[in-house]
Amino acid sequence: MFNCIGNTLNKLGGTMNLLAIEKLDGGTYNVDSILSAIKTFSNWALRVGIALSGVALIIGFILYAVSDVDQKARVKQRIIQTMFGIVGIILALSLVNLIIDLF
Repeated sequence: MFNCIGNTLNKLGGTMNLLAIEKLDGGTYNVDSILSAIKTFSNWALRVGIALSGVALIIGFILYAVSDVDQKARVKQRIIQTMFGIVGIILALSLVNLIIDLF
């Protein structure tokens, strides 16, 4: 029974498109060009975000090394928040790629 359901779903996945739109009204753009633009923008944002996060980490480590005992907890928290930001950027990129692959 499960093999039959799996084979049916595989056949549907090969032929079924989630968007039945070929061309958008009001211009020469189609869905593929818009998805390509979204992917290009997300790749650019990833590169800029990772570069800025690296700079923020380096600054955070320098501040941690030269700060006094009272400031170390605040700087340590900033470093942890920067690492969470890097993880968030990577998760956002994978979500965008997942949505693009659906179409």
